[in-house]
Amino acid sequence: MSKPTLLLIDDEERILRSLRMLFFAGYHVRITTDPHEAIRILRDEKIHVIVSDQRMPVMQGSELLRIARETSPATMRILLTGYSDLDASIASVNDGEVFRYLMKPWNVEEVKSVVAEAAAIAEASFAVQSHTDIAVGMASARPRVLIMDHDETTAKIVHETLSDRCDIVWASDAQHAMEELAKQDISVVVSDLMLGETNVGYILKTIKQLNPQTQCIVVTTFNDTSRLIELINQAQITRFLPKPVSKGILARNLESMLERFKMVRNQPVLQKRQAVAPISDPQEQVQAGKFMGMLGRLRARIGV
Repeated sequence: MSKPTLLLIDDEERILRSLRMLFFAGYHVRITTDPHEAIRILRDEKIHVIVSDQRMPVMQGSELLRIARETSPATMRILLTGYSDLDASIASVNDGEVFRYLMKPWNVEEVKSVVAEAAAIAEASFAVQSHTDIAVGMASARPRVLIMDHDETTAKIVHETLSDRCDIVWASDAQHAMEELAKQDISVVVSDLMLGETNVGYILKTIKQLNPQTQCIVVTTFNDTSRLIELINQAQITRFLPKPVSKGILARNLESMLERFKMVRNQPVLQKRQAVAPISDPQEQVQAGKFMGMLGRLRARIGV
């Protein structure tokens, strides 16, 4: 079996040498300090995983990964950076759609594990991409959208955009949201990160563990970079839109996420690209366990 190919980009050659030493035994490793060279390599070669630094003088890593997403959709994208940068974190979600956001100095075993997981997923993605008999447009139930937000404006935009094609439920408290999640799998979640006094990050993380095809849009005033990085890695949120968000921006992202949901639903191998890291916060682990237990009891009660 041939080795997967790994493309590493960083403007510091010493970083590239260190990373290459980690991976040369199990991968074909391509390295460059030039993002434009990286784009050329992506166009000309089959790259399983691209790992990019964020702060580079020629091009930001999030911009490079956006181009990588368009140039080679099957390639898995990882941002490895030494800075907790909110703008970079948001761009990595909205533009680069990264698989993982990792911090320098890196943990060797974590980086090796994440890259190995990404390479396996990419191999499956390339295999699907090479077949012409992929099922599309499969018949299915009407998509279901869950809004978790106190803000009536958010709910109104969702209704105006998708009500003719989707069943839409608006939950303004965590208990109501849990009850709706127990009834049926959700296609798209549109959520703030706070419902009253409840931080619902653990709910978003649990949803993605239970149903990888669900697409998550976060619409919030919340701006803690470290928490956003957790949501990228542990909930695979697909969009992060700071409030106040315009109707046009939210509507375009709703359309995009509904189409993405349909694509992932119809091509199950793509669900692997939505795989999440385990919940790391001990308190959230407890909350998630209780949440899953509650879901189980609710589903048993209503016969789901």
